[in-house]
Amino acid sequence: MSNIDASLKRVLVESQESLYPGDLIDREQVFDYTFVFGRVKKIHTVCGLRRVGKTYYLYQIRRDLIKKGIPPENTFYLNIEDERIPKSTETLSRLIPIIKELFSFKGDFYLFIDEIHRVPRWSEWARRIHDSKKAVLFISGSSSQLSSDNIPRELRGRSLSIQLLPLTFTDFLKFKGERINTNYLEWSEERLSRVKSYLNEYIEYGGLPEIVLTPKYKKILLAQDYFKTIISRDITEQFKIENKSVLEDLLKLIVNSPIFSISKTHNVLKSMGHRVGKETVKKYVDYAKKAFFIDAVYIYSRNIKDQLMYPRKIYVTDNVFIKALGIDFDMGRLLENLVYIELKRRILGNPLMKIHYWRDRGGREVDFVVLRGNEALKLIQVSWDPTEYETRKRETRALVKAGKELGLKEGLIITYDFEDIEEINHFKIKYVPIWKVLIGKRDII
Repeated sequence: MSNIDASLKRVLVESQESLYPGDLIDREQVFDYTFVFGRVKKIHTVCGLRRVGKTYYLYQIRRDLIKKGIPPENTFYLNIEDERIPKSTETLSRLIPIIKELFSFKGDFYLFIDEIHRVPRWSEWARRIHDSKKAVLFISGSSSQLSSDNIPRELRGRSLSIQLLPLTFTDFLKFKGERINTNYLEWSEERLSRVKSYLNEYIEYGGLPEIVLTPKYKKILLAQDYFKTIISRDITEQFKIENKSVLEDLLKLIVNSPIFSISKTHNVLKSMGHRVGKETVKKYVDYAKKAFFIDAVYIYSRNIKDQLMYPRKIYVTDNVFIKALGIDFDMGRLLENLVYIELKRRILGNPLMKIHYWRDRGGREVDFVVLRGNEALKLIQVSWDPTEYETRKRETRALVKAGKELGLKEGLIITYDFEDIEEINHFKIKYVPIWKVLIGKRDII
């Protein structure tokens, strides 16, 4: 018996003895079962940042399939990052023959494979298995190769992709074991106080499942460990980067300075003693995006040249990395990053929806412009506390100017807990507390 066969048999038998973890906590459902039970089948891909919960989400789907009537013995799970499994194409080639040799089942079977992109030629294997209807595939990875935008050519039209984001606030509360009745929340001082206490933790430490469940004094250390692993496993190894120290310093600079310019960042890196070119800086930022660590938001302009030339605003996939790697930041920065995550959550799966920022020649800026195609739908500012006169004037003047330019008659200012409505020059401005957005009392798109 080959080493590959022996390893697969051992791991598969373990998987069948424990179908899913006993501590599995349901997350909000974003999975569509249409292409599992319908006549047309698809390869289902789950992608996202390392430690965002992809493995447990695969377990959740597996458990749900069993609850919906799929026999447990027809479902199989394999984690490619298990150190016992060789990261070779032959491992995938032997997988289904080993399953059929070891286990007896009737009808379709359902195969869940974690971190499949670690195996060479994985996409060719997936296409062959899908086209031959040998199994219904659910695959995951910390690589944009599994996202709908970058799926390998051979899988286009055959796959459906889910990008998993950090926990929603309602999932966060569930992970904390809280069942807070949100009805009439603003009229219950005790309930609202409890929600805000959890909200503060959510804003500061984010929604990565393991960090949510970790005591506060360990959260930062754990996030810093995640950061090192993302650099080593998901960027350096995957993209064959030679100078890991440049990458690490670059990402720390980006986290600490949300306005990103290739030229300025290149100059700062040179001043730190790094010998690196602008093209390398550009590539490294792109790699960090492909590993789902950051997103870049472009200026709103109908001129593509302007979008490419103006600085970009950088947002991190989870707030905890700002807390763990940041030197000079405030709650306003964390709130803005959180609002971006919530906006992205709402537009995922809709290729027509885009997020930009707006700025005029006078330096007035609106944090987010939400577009559908070329049509501006929403203008959104983020302000922790807009009650201070100068802050309020700055935020509202930019909104009114952008509204006039884009033909919109109202805008939002997302705050920590301030709520109001005002009208300036026939332009309506709604101040909405973030907790109302997070629990579904107010929508932002």
